[in-house]
Amino acid sequence: MKQPVYNFITSLAFGIIFFLGTSNGLFAQQAGYFNHSYLQPVLFNAGATGFQGDHQILAGYRQQYSSFPGAPKTFTALYQGSFADNLGVGIQFLTDKVGVGQTNYGQLNFAYKLDLNDVMLGIGISAGVESFKITDIRDDQLVDPTDVLLNEGQDGYMLFNGAIGLYGEVKEKLFFGVSFPDLIKERLTNISGNINVPDLNAFSYAFLLGYRFDINNYDFVVEPSVTVKDLRYSPFLIDLNLKLSFLDEQLVGGIGYGLGDYSRASLLLGTRINDLRIYYSYDVGIGEFQDYSNGSHEITMVYRFPPKSSSTATVEE
Repeated sequence: MKQPVYNFITSLAFGIIFFLGTSNGLFAQQAGYFNHSYLQPVLFNAGATGFQGDHQILAGYRQQYSSFPGAPKTFTALYQGSFADNLGVGIQFLTDKVGVGQTNYGQLNFAYKLDLNDVMLGIGISAGVESFKITDIRDDQLVDPTDVLLNEGQDGYMLFNGAIGLYGEVKEKLFFGVSFPDLIKERLTNISGNINVPDLNAFSYAFLLGYRFDINNYDFVVEPSVTVKDLRYSPFLIDLNLKLSFLDEQLVGGIGYGLGDYSRASLLLGTRINDLRIYYSYDVGIGEFQDYSNGSHEITMVYRFPPKSSSTATVEE
């Protein structure tokens, strides 16, 4: 990859993030987002599916506004794998509970990877079904069991979601991605009665840009990144993150700062144990709401299956 092309891609990526950051008033939001998406782009970008060329299993859990009654709790489980060198396939399940409302989501990802000399690009699509219903109200003393709207909400509704995403890396240093969740939305079922369901005309997006600086003499990697997200059900955020990893991620640390509708500061810790990676972060809000919360917790575990080629090489040696 010639230097002019490299500079063009870099300038284009920064231009996109500037545009998205200045037009937040035009877009809506999305359920079940994870702050660790800058560590695992496949959490919000189908184009990153199978990008590493191996097979992985991921489990993630996030509890927002700890100790606050009815605070959001989100869990996801995901498999992604690479087939035929350039085809990525993934499947993801997610459950998101906020108060008495619960969202369940299942999604299939497909991605095609292009090798353009020093640039690797993954182009992906996803399709999923989302269900929402009101739960756990019968034993809640604060809820009127005869409330007509709440009883109608227990039947819930279902939506079809389709999304596209692009993820890329330049010389394995610069990485970037842009995705459009809920690009295609279709209501499969409705809640009976007068309950309002989400606006299907809302537009969601997420953008990631980062760079890996290798400190070779110390086996140290410094990785600054910025993520812009305006996702349905979630506040608009610009996340600034700095990840530091030592000895091939045997020790990981980092800090983050979020700007937007919910400003926050975060601390990241992580480690790699053989093929298992574990990341934990804790963040606190910057504002009066933090007085009513003990912060938010998020943990992500990723198991990467060793490539067959590496085991074969070991036997041959």
